Amino acid sequence: MSDEFESTSENHYSPFWPLLILVVGLLVWSGYQVYATNKQRTLNEQQFQSALPTITQAQNVSTRYVALMKDLVETAQKDPAAADIVKAAIAANLIHVAPKDTNAPSATPPPAATK
Repeated sequence: MSDEFESTSENHYSPFWPLLILVVGLLVWSGYQVYATNKQRTLNEQQFQSALPTITQAQNVSTRYVALMKDLVETAQKDPAAADIVKAAIAANLIHVAPKDTNAPSATPPPAATK
């Protein structure tokens, strides 16, 4: 065979150092990922805890708004001025009024069972 492929000086390189560098790099990278994930989770939990009063307040406002609109709709049945307000609110999509007969069958029949 050719002399260029025959090695007269036997150079043997150990794969230990490149593999050690690779493994240490992967360990450092995965450790950083775990640290960053835990830090992000802690920040998210703190933000959620700080937002709880605002969420509770928004739910209370929503509940009071629904009660106010129900009262306004009931008042609109007796007072023409309230009826005008309800009509304007319905036109602006601020309130939604359910149909009076909720027991009536729906326009589309339920799908038939297949065998």
